[in-house]
Amino acid sequence: MDADMPRADAIAVWGGEILAVGDLATVRAEATAKVGPNFLEYDLGGATILPGFIDAHTHVEMIALSRHLWIDVRDLTSPEAIVERLTKRAADLPKGEWAIGQGTFGQELPTKAQLDAAFPDRAVAVRWTMHKYVVNQAALETSGIDELTTAPPGARIQRDEQGHLNGVLEEAWDLLAIPPYTKERLELAIQESLRELFLKNGVTTVHEIGCTAEGLQAMQVLARTHEIPRLGVLLTARPGHQPLIDATKNTARVLGGQLGDDRYWIQGIKVFMDGGRDGAFRSEDLNAPADGWGLLTRLYPTLVEELVAAVRAGMQVCTHAIGDLAQEIAVSAIERVHQLFPEIDHRLRIEHFFNESFGTKHLERLVAAGGIAVPNPGFVFAEPDDPAKRQPPGAAKFSLRTLNRIQGRIPGNSDTAGAQPFTTNPWFTMQCMLQLTNKNGIEVSPGETVDVQTALKAFTVDAAYATMQETKKGRLAPGYFADLAVVDSDPFELATEDFAGVQTLATIVGGDVVHGSLSARAAAPSGEGQ
Repeated sequence: MDADMPRADAIAVWGGEILAVGDLATVRAEATAKVGPNFLEYDLGGATILPGFIDAHTHVEMIALSRHLWIDVRDLTSPEAIVERLTKRAADLPKGEWAIGQGTFGQELPTKAQLDAAFPDRAVAVRWTMHKYVVNQAALETSGIDELTTAPPGARIQRDEQGHLNGVLEEAWDLLAIPPYTKERLELAIQESLRELFLKNGVTTVHEIGCTAEGLQAMQVLARTHEIPRLGVLLTARPGHQPLIDATKNTARVLGGQLGDDRYWIQGIKVFMDGGRDGAFRSEDLNAPADGWGLLTRLYPTLVEELVAAVRAGMQVCTHAIGDLAQEIAVSAIERVHQLFPEIDHRLRIEHFFNESFGTKHLERLVAAGGIAVPNPGFVFAEPDDPAKRQPPGAAKFSLRTLNRIQGRIPGNSDTAGAQPFTTNPWFTMQCMLQLTNKNGIEVSPGETVDVQTALKAFTVDAAYATMQETKKGRLAPGYFADLAVVDSDPFELATEDFAGVQTLATIVGGDVVHGSLSARAAAPSGEGQ
């Protein structure tokens, strides 16, 4: 991904960094000059080496819980089948432990009444996504949620036509009194998920939206082993979904920039403007009753105050904004910050920007103000077949070619919390970028696909830039971290439908092989080595 040398025959690694890249003779000469003749040399037999992939936005802890400690119901097609699986699996749970089911986009989940009938005593929650779920009466009572409970800003406790709780909650996971899992169970679940979903797919840096203090502590412990990807953490500010900090400006002042080392660090702050797909703050909703509007967490002056505090402290902020009104507030706030601090390279991000759009005006303003749009191309997989059922009506969806033309980058990410764990494979998401088709092969956004170079750049150069780490990551160049993905295919020779099937032979972080093996391909024809 280096424009000065797009292809090379050999690469040398020393001290955790890339020493040299180029033709074999030149790289051997540079390695010899650095360490003498006693280095190891590996013949990869025609395999392809790429910069290690960077996931600029995901939810590792939630993925780990859904894979290892919750009940997967994503494959089931009826509420009855979901209740049956929950009942069977819950029989093995200790008394008092919640039964939590992980569903997916658009799935028909059981109603509160169905869950109440099957689980009169055990608390149960079933998630469509991290933004929306249905719970039973036992879960509501355990959590202290009753008919008089008022949801905090940015959350919704749904009610039926008579005004009674129907068990559906939006952006309110942190209101549920779910007992924490033991340190050992949580740490093991996170470790296995990082290995199986990220390292296995060549991902060497993960940017985690923190969910709980316990989860972040587990990741910090794991990071010391140097056997997982590098981890950058974003702390979510209140009000908003699963907050970890109460005040952006105070936290920014205390942290004063990115803390940690190159294996585990505080990347910045996450701010929610609105909710998920169903809770997005959109102009089309304003003619309806207010209880059905999108979920707005804060007003423009508050966001400006938070962004100013963070930028002055040297911290990056990623603002979640899906609906057009939420994006208007976010863009306007970033413009104000740019006016106040035109000399600061703040790279304030708007997450989910351009998943849906009505023209390019917001994007052009954001780019002019030094901000970065971060869409989620893997979400195209869950789009309905019928355009009339896509949210919101009339919006362009995933206009990636237009985004790349105006912004010049598409930061790669998976943004999954369990509903679509397969998006953690960058090759799957790259295939989405190349095809823009849903799970049934229906084309969602004609004319807006990108080429292979752009897709690869998304998870390397672009993601590195969006996370302010482009001087050490995203390229195969001397002085960059020796974070590498060794794969079985040349992506420029693949058919688009074959991208998701690319196999990672080895993943290397800081010069250490943390997935796969190179030993089977090792060769030392002249007593030389790596």
